[in-house]
Amino acid sequence: MATGRISDIPNLILAGISEVFNAALQKQYELMYPAICREVMEEKQTGIYQTIGALGSPRVHREGSAIIYDKIGEDHQTTIVSQWIEMGVSASIPSIEFDLYNVVEATFGEQLVTRMIQYKEELVADAYNDMFTDTGADGVALASASHPLCNSSLLNDNLATGALTTNNCKAAANKFNSIYDQGGKPIKTRPTHLAIHPNKMFEAVEILGSSLLAMELSNTMNSVSKVAPVTITSNVYFDYDDSGATPVSPWFLLDKGLPKSGCVLQKHSGLRLKAWEEEEDFTYKGVARECYGVGITTPGYGIVASTGA
Repeated sequence: MATGRISDIPNLILAGISEVFNAALQKQYELMYPAICREVMEEKQTGIYQTIGALGSPRVHREGSAIIYDKIGEDHQTTIVSQWIEMGVSASIPSIEFDLYNVVEATFGEQLVTRMIQYKEELVADAYNDMFTDTGADGVALASASHPLCNSSLLNDNLATGALTTNNCKAAANKFNSIYDQGGKPIKTRPTHLAIHPNKMFEAVEILGSSLLAMELSNTMNSVSKVAPVTITSNVYFDYDDSGATPVSPWFLLDKGLPKSGCVLQKHSGLRLKAWEEEEDFTYKGVARECYGVGITTPGYGIVASTGA
């Protein structure tokens, strides 16, 4: 016969809470944010991301003249600070002791993990939603037609206009052809993904998935699907305003192949749970914690954005 002491019960319950939480962590969740951000592990709480200034152009050397030496500069520095994101939960000792598994599961299990994931999803999506108003490291809005370059008088333009239509999509894709490095030289960049609210999925498929021009009675080839084939990804946390006659939602063309650009999810510590017994008020309490930060780095590169209006 198994034997034990009454004093062992809290330890057994705490072990059960940890087991339920860890099992919830191992489950497969349908995540949206990995499709629109780059995950970076950073040991320090503050991460520094540079827009690297480009070298100048080669010169014709004339006999007897001095050689001019260029060097790489680090400019337009973006700082991302990881913060502790926490959620506290509690359950009374009687409720746990009389209905152990269901109470523990409902309080400390999958729902708690889901809430922590949802908050992260919102933060990543809001980094995109706020591109039109938030100022980047180069002193202008993250989505702007006038990103200054450190070593050139040219400007980068990553601000598209209008709703998601065939012509607006073409114009936005063409903006990638006029993106320059910090020395004013064209760089190789192209759209690889279209990020939209799920309610815009029908329009996106009509524009990108048809072999003929979308929404027209003609046999004109749909050049968008040939010239700028992209993967469509949707995110329910993107802004969506249906208060007017025509719903408005931002849309974004991304180049996920361009190194060190775009949205960064900076991870300092993974999700974990600290649980304990609170004898004074007869409860078991727990705090789920994770440390990370989100930001748009290298402003003007990797994302062309439209408010959808």
